[in-house]
Amino acid sequence: MAVEKKKPVCALCGQAVEIKGFDLKTETGKLSFCCAGCLSIYPLLNDNKTLTDSIQTKKKR
Repeated sequence: MAVEKKKPVCALCGQAVEIKGFDLKTETGKLSFCCAGCLSIYPLLNDNKTLTDSIQTKKKR
């Protein structure tokens, strides 16, 4: 029987996180997001819970 790993879910919309690199540090730990849109909206809705200069996005080559 194969064991399937659970994919992390987006902290904002609940979709599976398919692409790594959209992370945000908060007072309670690191959150992962499915896309840049969710990553950018989360701090607007939760201003007092995010740490300054903590948005980490996937770097372009």
